Amino acid sequence: MSENTGISWAHHTQNFWVGCDKVAPECAHCYIDRMLVRQGRKPWGEIYRTKTWNAPVIWQKQAATLRQNRRVFTCSLSDFFHAKADGWRKEAWKIIKGTPNLTWLVLTKRPSLIESRLPDDWPYPNVWLGVSAGTKRTLNKMDVLRKIPIHPDAVRWISTEPLLEDISSEINLDGFGWVVTGGESGAGMEYSWDAAQDWKYDFDLGGRRTMKLECAANLRDVTKAADLPFMFKQVTSARSGVGVNALGRDWHEYPVPHLPYPWMPQPAIEAKNLYTPAELIQIQPISTKKEKAG
Repeated sequence: MSENTGISWAHHTQNFWVGCDKVAPECAHCYIDRMLVRQGRKPWGEIYRTKTWNAPVIWQKQAATLRQNRRVFTCSLSDFFHAKADGWRKEAWKIIKGTPNLTWLVLTKRPSLIESRLPDDWPYPNVWLGVSAGTKRTLNKMDVLRKIPIHPDAVRWISTEPLLEDISSEINLDGFGWVVTGGESGAGMEYSWDAAQDWKYDFDLGGRRTMKLECAANLRDVTKAADLPFMFKQVTSARSGVGVNALGRDWHEYPVPHLPYPWMPQPAIEAKNLYTPAELIQIQPISTKKEKAG
């Protein structure tokens, strides 16, 4: 559960616990399902403590020696603020506080639970609190997070993955410092998400929901107009990480690290995840329409 991650916006993934519950339309085809089933665990309704809690200590020693910052995503297979993990969270906060060279990217769909579950000595400079919202109806989660105090050197951020509709005209980036987006991945048929349906209607459906590239491009434009870093992870595809350059180039931008050391370098993007020049030409009106204003 702790590893050099395949998630392109982090250097490591740390799961103090795994397992979750579906609480938003974005959850319908979450990769947690297929990953925990492969482990012989129930992905929904149960929370399991992992055995890899010492990994961040090792990463901290490495990062301190190299005088660098590393981004750590937690919890990729759960939610850090899940109520069923209340018995373990204080111990996790202690590890987080003790690893100052690690920037902890804490992404939640439960921002209303954050305030009552913060440590007594909050805020921490190395914790970036984020919310997940890829639809208009879930953008209100940003309003909740906006009220949570953070350290002056920390960042509030939003992941709009999977991006299910165009939210660019309604998103309010005040108080936020980073925007991440991308399409949904997974096997099965691809289909369009219907905002008019009950938010749980496709929980039992297979497949993946289409992200229109113009929605991602519009979100990029709004983000850059606000002078914020923008991260585009992938297009909608059976395999994650595909089409990293679908918006005309690689949009892997990050906020400034909380310590005066650079980010740990990441491996070059694999050719299999990049669109070819011929493929880019087919989507050029979308992929390049805002390049001159970037």
